[in-house]
Amino acid sequence: MQLKNPEKKVIKLTRSDFAENFLHLNGQPYSLTDYPHMRTVFNIDSQDIVLQTGRQVSKSTTEAAIQVCNSILIPGYRSMYVSPTVDQTKMYSYDRLAPFLEGSPWVKKHYMSSSLVQNVFMKQLLNGSKLYLRYALLTADRLRGYSVDHIFYDECQDLLLDIIPVADEAMSRSYHKKRHFTGTPKTTRTALAHFWARSTQNEWFVKCGSCSRHNYLDEKNIGSKGLVCRYCDHLMDPKNGTWVRTGKETAPFEGFRVCQLQFFGAPWVKWERDVLLKYETYSRAIFFNEVLGLEYDPGVTPVTLDEIKACCTGGPIHKIPDPNSGDNSYHTYLGIDYGPATSENSFTVLAAVQERSPGFYKVPFIKKYTGQEADFHFIHQDVPKQFHVWKAKAIGADYGLGEASNSEIRASIGHCNLVPFFHSGNQKERLKYNMTMGAMTTNRVRVMTEFFTLIKKRKIEFPCWEDFEPFANDIMAVGIDYSVDNTKMKYVNAEPDDSLHAMLYAILCCQLDVGARTVYHDNFVDHSNYEGM
Repeated sequence: MQLKNPEKKVIKLTRSDFAENFLHLNGQPYSLTDYPHMRTVFNIDSQDIVLQTGRQVSKSTTEAAIQVCNSILIPGYRSMYVSPTVDQTKMYSYDRLAPFLEGSPWVKKHYMSSSLVQNVFMKQLLNGSKLYLRYALLTADRLRGYSVDHIFYDECQDLLLDIIPVADEAMSRSYHKKRHFTGTPKTTRTALAHFWARSTQNEWFVKCGSCSRHNYLDEKNIGSKGLVCRYCDHLMDPKNGTWVRTGKETAPFEGFRVCQLQFFGAPWVKWERDVLLKYETYSRAIFFNEVLGLEYDPGVTPVTLDEIKACCTGGPIHKIPDPNSGDNSYHTYLGIDYGPATSENSFTVLAAVQERSPGFYKVPFIKKYTGQEADFHFIHQDVPKQFHVWKAKAIGADYGLGEASNSEIRASIGHCNLVPFFHSGNQKERLKYNMTMGAMTTNRVRVMTEFFTLIKKRKIEFPCWEDFEPFANDIMAVGIDYSVDNTKMKYVNAEPDDSLHAMLYAILCCQLDVGARTVYHDNFVDHSNYEGM
């Protein structure tokens, strides 16, 4: 940016210079003195930035400062902040964004007005810039209909990967198309882990003043009195560091890891309380995530690869029903999970499932729509074709991403033959019909656990491993994530899990149809008001 002072001199400022000169926080000029490593994050000109951090390292404050700076420096700039929950978005709006806008005298004087919108979910500036604040845990529905230049994805470790390409569509008409992905890591199977693995993975290497060697910061730098050199045990000043790329130079994302060790010597840090005590009392996973900003994968997966392979006894994938295998002797149900049209990793998957005996299922057919077939126009024609080829009774379909496609398919197979399913994050009932949505909603953890149990007990038969391996990868992409107090668990994934949900929707559709004959008859949902089946 270039500013002219009264003497007509041109002043050149970086974005971090602008922030420190014009923004205020908590009644004081905003300062990066204790955050020298953040200046590069402010100033780097990269299309996509990944910020993987520990807790309490000024991640959200930095994000808010960058969002405000861009909105001031670029007239008409439109940005959108996205977090998983409404509470996280409200906290960012109230505690991070508003203090910069309302508490910076120069900003308030020249860019704020009582005539502009200033609420929790939207803020406007006099230069035409708009700051949207949204949330999206299991669906991207709240992100549709916007047109923006920059998206800030926060707490990415808890966002579903499939939400990203849908939200990115809001930037389709922008000349900027910039993205920030930030969060505190958990396992290697989260959306944050997905982007971090594809980034330059910049690490803050601190030079030791004694032996002059450079240190990568982790638990080996934790000394009894402070940050120490891993080679000579001499105390170090974390400000004496530099960013070093440890990932591929050609990586599409510019990534930075920021951990609490980088703040040794900051006025608010007491080493014994803020680092040593946590090191001694936190679990290893929590310490790695919350303090070091590092992923920690305890190896907790719902099923093993060997358990999946043990179920792969069904022979080749049948493109049409095979009378020799009994395909025509059983009712067939299809399941479809839609992949975003713009995704390079997630694809639409169609699966056929038959209940061969009570509680035992076979998958004779499964298909992933890739290449030219990934076009929804083709899918809308092919799914009804497969429906008739397999003489299917019904299709269990993804509601969250596919209502437009569901309408197209319904027109070909009949309204009553398609049952939409929507995974709920907080529903207690296993299944229930939502009149407003016109869909069956599920307890996501419960129905997915039931699917994994089928595999563990070999109550489901997949095609032979040679044919099924690409689809098995979707099952293995799912990991288990526990809450900090270990009282709750949820399933997370960084890679696509489309095949899993296509089979799951087909099984649920089958269970709804057979009712009392299913092994879940004691939990069967009363869907007498539902048109179909």
